[in-house]
Order: sequence, then C-alpha cells, then structure tokens
Amino acid sequence: MSCVLATGAFLKNVAGLSVDGRFTASAMHGDLGTPEACVALEASVSALLDGVHGRVDAVAHDLHPDFHSTRLALALAAELGVPAIGVQHHAAHVAAVMAEHGLDAPVIGLALDGFGLGDDGGAWGGEVLLLDGARHRRVARLLPLAL
Repeated sequence: MSCVLATGAFLKNVAGLSVDGRFTASAMHGDLGTPEACVALEASVSALLDGVHGRVDAVAHDLHPDFHSTRLALALAAELGVPAIGVQHHAAHVAAVMAEHGLDAPVIGLALDGFGLGDDGGAWGGEVLLLDGARHRRVARLLPLAL
C-alpha cells in the first residue's frame, strides 16, 4: 500500500491523502493567516491520519518554509519517521491536473497562479513546466515584476 499525506499551501488550504492512487481531500481551511484556519488544518490532518491508523509512507508539503502547513508536515514526518517531501507550488498545480485527467505521460503545463517558492529559492510566478513522473523542470517563465 502506498500512502502519502499532503498538507497543502498557504492560500485556500486543503489537506489530502493519497492511498494507492485514490485521493481524499479535506474541507477547505481558507488562508492559513488565522489561528482558526491553522487549527482546522491540524484537525483535518488528524482525521485523515486516523483513517489510515497513522500509517503513511511520506508527508508532502509546499517548499515555502514559513507556511504553517509546511511546519506541520515537517513535524509530522519527524514524529512518524517518514520522509517529508517538498513540492514546488506550481508543479503541484500541473500534477493535480494530470491526476484529475489520468495522465501519466510527460506533459507541458502552464501555471499562472501567482507566487510560489521556486526550486532555486527565488520567487516564481508564471511558469511553463515540463512534468515527467515526479520530476519537473521549468522550461519558460514570465519575467519577474518589481515589488
């Protein structure tokens, strides 16, 4: 059995559990900028873990180290003795579309969802990504905007 828990990102947060390729999503917790949303995420993650008796193979999280969802994932992975897997935000969007449509061949995807911490540690926001299995590569991007 393959079982991966995902803790989601910061905005419009949703946790999820993939068991042998079948995905179960939690309710949407909203943005994790409030204590209430963080508590709701923790409760959802606990409920998902209860459904598999706390047995997961890995915990996936956003690359951004300051998100509550990332800190929760790292703590859970350490507690459970399983790997914590950082996932680039925009690659996760493209992978979700692939999963929704049952695609497993390499794809080129366009993610225009705003900020996501990039593999290089920089601010990404507007990527053309090549996804091949669990690997991704940024093949083009929008020019960064001055903030």
